[in-house]
Amino acid sequence: MKPLRSIAIAVGLALVTLLLVFFWRERPSQQPSISELGQPPVVAPEAKPEIRYPLPEAQPPIAGTEAPAIPPLPALGESDSFTSDLLTQLFGESALQLLVPQHFIRRLVLIIDALPRKDLPMQHLPVRSPLGSFETAGDAGAEIIATANFSRYAPYVALAEAVPPERLAEAYLRIYPLLEEAYREMDHPEGYFNDRMIEVLDHLLATPQVKEPIPVVKHIARYRYADPQLESLSAGQKILLRMGSENARRVKNVLQQLRNQLVGTRTGEGKPAPQSSG
Repeated sequence: MKPLRSIAIAVGLALVTLLLVFFWRERPSQQPSISELGQPPVVAPEAKPEIRYPLPEAQPPIAGTEAPAIPPLPALGESDSFTSDLLTQLFGESALQLLVPQHFIRRLVLIIDALPRKDLPMQHLPVRSPLGSFETAGDAGAEIIATANFSRYAPYVALAEAVPPERLAEAYLRIYPLLEEAYREMDHPEGYFNDRMIEVLDHLLATPQVKEPIPVVKHIARYRYADPQLESLSAGQKILLRMGSENARRVKNVLQQLRNQLVGTRTGEGKPAPQSSG
């Protein structure tokens, strides 16, 4: 197996780790077609935004050596087999138990873009459900998130930590043309996905630290945070709280290291920006 393939799929797994903990909510009874992802709304043309975070330049090969040949990426609409092949070559068929390889790039971009907002388009998630179900402890009316719930996500957190940050950044740059294309075809025709990626990373890194246990209240068929300030957080920030403080700390460490690789740690560049609701 070529190292490049391992790198590419590893970054896909790491970037969707946060998405594996959304299962508080019921899935819609009817799921819109994935083709809707590529249908942008009719909007007035806007001025092309200034690029805030240019992609890092590729490092030149060491003197006296030749750069390895890199096969071309598939077309975005034909990338399903590319994704499936990388999954099975690296992890075997069991990898498909975690991800949804159909329209994976489009799903990934859509969810990353949505993390700073209040709701996620759950019907388009690029991941499958973790084993078990959300657990609480305590009596009715005084429930908290059960510590047993956090262990459901530990394997995915460990997976996110399994790849060095420089390899994650290399993989991100490798598949970036597909990410950019997916971002532009949705509702950002003049958008620059790397700017949005850094904005989302900063937003998640700004998630407040909350002392556990965290009280929750039952609302119809799902739970909400009892604290209105926590309930008002974005979908992505509530996901981090939901997985437990230790898991959240480890995930945020991965995200910070990835950001450092993509942006650098010069003055003012290594710290999260203020929160944004997206």
